[in-house]
Amino acid sequence: MPELHDQIPTREKVLIIGAGPAGLAAAASLKALEVPFDIVDRAAHVGGIWDPERGDSPVWTSLEMISSREQTQYEDLLQPVSFLEFLSPGHMAKYLRAYASRHGITDHFRPRTAVRSARPFGEGVWEVELSTGEIGIYRAVISAHGISERPHRPDWAGDIPDSVRVLHSKEWTGADGLEGRRVLVVGSGQSAADIAVDAARRALEVRWSMRTGHWVVPRRVAGMPGDVAASREPAMLGGLNARIAETVVRRTVGDPVEAGLPRPALPLLEDRVIVSDDLLQRVREGRITPAGAVQSVDAEGVVTHARGGDAFGTDTFDADVIVLATGYETGADHLPEDLVPRTASGESDLFLGAFPRGRDDLVILGQQRVSGGVLPILVEQADIAAYMMAATRDGAASPALDQFRRVRGGSESAVPARPAPASGGLRGRLETAVGTRRVTARELPSGAGAQEGLIPAVDRETQLARLRSVRSLFS
Repeated sequence: MPELHDQIPTREKVLIIGAGPAGLAAAASLKALEVPFDIVDRAAHVGGIWDPERGDSPVWTSLEMISSREQTQYEDLLQPVSFLEFLSPGHMAKYLRAYASRHGITDHFRPRTAVRSARPFGEGVWEVELSTGEIGIYRAVISAHGISERPHRPDWAGDIPDSVRVLHSKEWTGADGLEGRRVLVVGSGQSAADIAVDAARRALEVRWSMRTGHWVVPRRVAGMPGDVAASREPAMLGGLNARIAETVVRRTVGDPVEAGLPRPALPLLEDRVIVSDDLLQRVREGRITPAGAVQSVDAEGVVTHARGGDAFGTDTFDADVIVLATGYETGADHLPEDLVPRTASGESDLFLGAFPRGRDDLVILGQQRVSGGVLPILVEQADIAAYMMAATRDGAASPALDQFRRVRGGSESAVPARPAPASGGLRGRLETAVGTRRVTARELPSGAGAQEGLIPAVDRETQLARLRSVRSLFS
């Protein structure tokens, strides 16, 4: 395998798989600690799912981001003020390319190069086969492949006849061409809501099949982005008790139950909220019709589903298009299936969503879903990974690494989840996204809507606080 930027052999390097926000964060962290690395991606440019030329991205051109410009940036490279308040995918792609250039990551980047397989042969020895046919030996792997590699399709989707167009949310490219079509969107989360709103712009009829109800919150509060309001004036949202917060949201966008959506399963401050300015209005207008869980699909493509909202009984829907916003399964095609043990619920057993227990030469970034911006979680994971890779590179005794290993081997619930400032990282970065919930050690329930083997959901603020607690071991 040819060297990409210097004469350091690959066996002394860390290989980063994926050049999206997580991979770039890992690269910047490694560079800050002078740990040699290469970074590869199957796409032609850095940016991951935000690369507009990438055909396998779950992002579409008209997607509206839910985190604001001010809160979707690294501290050492601010978003240009000329960008929209809520960035377009194209703006996010430009920003990530600029970030890679600023840190010299492009000098380490190999585009249009996928990893066919990465197999460990003892601690610190990885055999990596690339899509070019080249095989190299690396000392460690950071897999930043994201959460959209393995789309999940429910069992009943196999019974849908060919007369109905079926696609996963990862394949959604926008509403163009849906004129006169009847669309069924399946899923209870943010992606399903975004696609239902987008589809309603063109489709003849849109039904939204949900298993679980969630609160719907606006992108702006008191005339400013909600995430900015929460960061500047925490008492406006995060410091309020649930009842007052729910009253504020109802007055701003309305009550989801009154609009016809299922009753939220959790109080607002504990819920995985849906962020949208348009969703409830589209439901009230009849452009999106709530529906319950899909029960069956007949040979003609007629879908039987539970009734929407809190109603009982069933309805049918003769769909032309079915969009499965049904999540993603854990794992990565380039890693051995048995490399990371699984929990009883079928999820990969990764400490704090990134660190396989018992291994110092493998990190898998971002394998969790959160409400709000995931960037702060990714950069905290990247910092910890870089500290770990630097300690193992040096070979000398590292009390911090030993302490991390002990913590990694225990329960996540034992890690302190106290609020902590966002500063103090390898380069100092700005915390992002919707900060409407208080930090709490309470775990998200595995009840309604949870499915075995899918990318797990965690409380963002709790996870972020735990990651900062663990990072402090190294600093």
